[in-house]
Amino acid sequence: MTQNISSILRLVTAATTIGAFFATSVALGDSNRVISVEEHWELQLGQPDTDRSAPQTTMVMSPNGNVDGSHFLFTLSHADAPDYRPGGMQVQLWDGEDLVDEHQWHSSTAFEHDSETVHWVQKLSLHDDTLTFSVENGESETWGQFGGEELSVSTPTTLNWLNHYRPSVSLSESQVNYAENRVGSLTLTKLVWVTEDGQVHEQNAPIPIDITLGDE
Repeated sequence: MTQNISSILRLVTAATTIGAFFATSVALGDSNRVISVEEHWELQLGQPDTDRSAPQTTMVMSPNGNVDGSHFLFTLSHADAPDYRPGGMQVQLWDGEDLVDEHQWHSSTAFEHDSETVHWVQKLSLHDDTLTFSVENGESETWGQFGGEELSVSTPTTLNWLNHYRPSVSLSESQVNYAENRVGSLTLTKLVWVTEDGQVHEQNAPIPIDITLGDE
């Protein structure tokens, strides 16, 4: 996804601010061990093309400040691992450039409603040496409510906390990868994280991912 210099600077500045808030707030709590992180997202459509399964979006979330090791993808209106399939959704677990696991949601429906707004939560959680990525509380006109076990993938981990998570990874790696001109906005609206003592921390963003309008 092409971005001009001013767009990149604006995105990085906002992401750094939230990252700093994340680190500072965790340090101020009774415990500094983060055990879950939620990203709340909103996608606003323009005019989708169901026959072409357009637009298509790929979201990225990592427990670390990079995508070199374990990280997760969530695709909307398509699946692409191990093979492409139009419509529906998919969650994927990657280790660097290697696909480890994937779960496809049963629906093969593509976006079909003009000016539709889609909400969902992407969550990373640690429990009993297991790292889990899940999509929860999804709402859309096309699919209705979605999320839960069908859109969840887990992996054994040696991580002791999620304190190295950075929202800048999600903001820079996630994108509308097909038919950007059919999307109005893709926005991280809120971050929520929980420390091992049960304290819940929230930070409202909102930070839109810049979308360069172009041809399909």
